Amino acid sequence: MRFRRPSLVRRSSLPRALLLGALAAAILSLPAAGADTLAAFPGAEGHGRQAQGGRNGRIIVVSNLDNSGPGSLRACVLATGPRNCVFRVSGVIVLQRTLLIDGPQSSFLSILGQTAPGGGITITVDPNSKDFMRAPIAVRNTHDVVLRHLRLRSQAPEEVPNVDALTVENSRDVYVDHVSGSWASDENVNIQGQATNVTIAYSIFGEGLRKHSKCALFGSQSTAPQAISFWRNLCISNNDRNPDDNHARRSCVEIVDNLFYNARSEWAEVFSQHAGGTTISFVGNYFKAGPSTLERTAAINWNDTESVAEPSIYAVENAVWAPPSKILTPIAEDTLPVLVDRPECPLSVPSFANAEASYREVRARAGAFPRDRVDRRFVQEAGELGREGSGSLKHEPGALEPVSDAPAYEDVDGDGMADRIEERFGAKVGRNDAWATRDDDGWSSFDRFMEWLSQERLAGRYPD
Repeated sequence: MRFRRPSLVRRSSLPRALLLGALAAAILSLPAAGADTLAAFPGAEGHGRQAQGGRNGRIIVVSNLDNSGPGSLRACVLATGPRNCVFRVSGVIVLQRTLLIDGPQSSFLSILGQTAPGGGITITVDPNSKDFMRAPIAVRNTHDVVLRHLRLRSQAPEEVPNVDALTVENSRDVYVDHVSGSWASDENVNIQGQATNVTIAYSIFGEGLRKHSKCALFGSQSTAPQAISFWRNLCISNNDRNPDDNHARRSCVEIVDNLFYNARSEWAEVFSQHAGGTTISFVGNYFKAGPSTLERTAAINWNDTESVAEPSIYAVENAVWAPPSKILTPIAEDTLPVLVDRPECPLSVPSFANAEASYREVRARAGAFPRDRVDRRFVQEAGELGREGSGSLKHEPGALEPVSDAPAYEDVDGDGMADRIEERFGAKVGRNDAWATRDDDGWSSFDRFMEWLSQERLAGRYPD
């Protein structure tokens, strides 16, 4: 019997199925971004690319690492209207309960970790918390959320069930970029319920805790077609669900240019339960066996448990590698009959169409920057292309290292941009003009500065 996790939706006097359906219908019936809408940020791709985040909204400063209260990240999240959380501090935020981005009133939010000085931002939940919600961040029943350059590191022991690093539930237009998640007792990343128009890109998800060690679960309890992009991510040292997919026919689900390393048993698992007929594309992925991998496994596998219809699996340009002592088959033999020669949907992300290029790109650029010791270790354990790696599955969370501090860039006018550089993007020092000036392509000064800053963090730089 396949494991089914409980929903995060609050208890209600309504029957649970009706409540879930009503919430999903309410979110999905909201006006969606039009075809001419700007992307989440320059370079955003995939089915979540039109997530608007806090565009044209307030710039709210996160000035401390407190669980709640004025100047905290939670205060920015709980505010309403379009808003952008920018950090004037770096360090570890220890929450007392999940940071919930919850309900339509929480929509139009950007959390921009690239603004944090020093070593950036790590978010966890106090392992001694008595609250049942211990995932660092959960996005549910909302829309237009952008998360960038955040480390989500659970500290709950494996005995505490259903702790994800990141949950996206019954929401649409969500973009997750350069996020690092680890040590979940359930999935490190979970897309649950009727969530759609989601991109998860350039992120790292590692060391889900035994006994329930998982990288990613997509399509749990979904009832209608979904559009999900999982693009240029690293799943490392998770037992299975690398990723797990279970979707309705006519879904547009794409697993593109990722590196999957050191799974133990199941790698990419495709189910076809509930609505049935999962439609999915695997393109340009690299599957690499490691020390924890069983002697014989398959990279892509249809698990026909409780299937109500055959899936349609499009798989091209993927590669596998294993040391001489192990056999990693590209596609399980009983999965071959459900392969198709053309995808249900055209890819919404660019692909290298070369798994070795994907391998190099993910090792160089995935995860929150600047990388902490954990992500540096993950990348080192994955190893060089064509060589054995290291690493192992874990039974307990790793230690949280201190995060280096440094002064934040000067921003006297409070527009979220570094004073010394904002004129390059058409803004003027001394004026709060984040959205006042746009280039010929429609990008505001704030849009362009934030993408420039993200690239600077990848290059190891931060404005003085």
